[in-house]
Amino acid sequence: MTAEQALSISLGLQGPCVIARLTGEFDFGSAAEVRDRVTKALDLSLPPMIIIDMQAVSVCDSSGLSVLVYLHKAVTASGGRLLVSGLNGRCKHLFAITALDRFFEIRPTAELAIAELSESGHSPPFVG
Repeated sequence: MTAEQALSISLGLQGPCVIARLTGEFDFGSAAEVRDRVTKALDLSLPPMIIIDMQAVSVCDSSGLSVLVYLHKAVTASGGRLLVSGLNGRCKHLFAITALDRFFEIRPTAELAIAELSESGHSPPFVG
């Protein structure tokens, strides 16, 4: 039997965005911790602008998806936006077969998500 790769969560602020970088297995065993820690961070930016970076997630199951849907509802109810970034491999396939790739705003990288939210949320429009 192989050892499971425990999930680690790194939370930080970059500009107006709260970034949750997940590493490892986002499954039943880690879903509640992700939900609790990200929910506590929602007040760090108002309205909340949350990026869930899944670049280093090796496994995501229905528990992980359920937490993402919960967080999305909480963020949008507060007038904010939640973007998911860095989907690859099995996680990208899971989002496609569940049609969640049409529900979530997904960006290829956290950096692109940060740039988009920073521009749309707190920067004045460019006047040329």
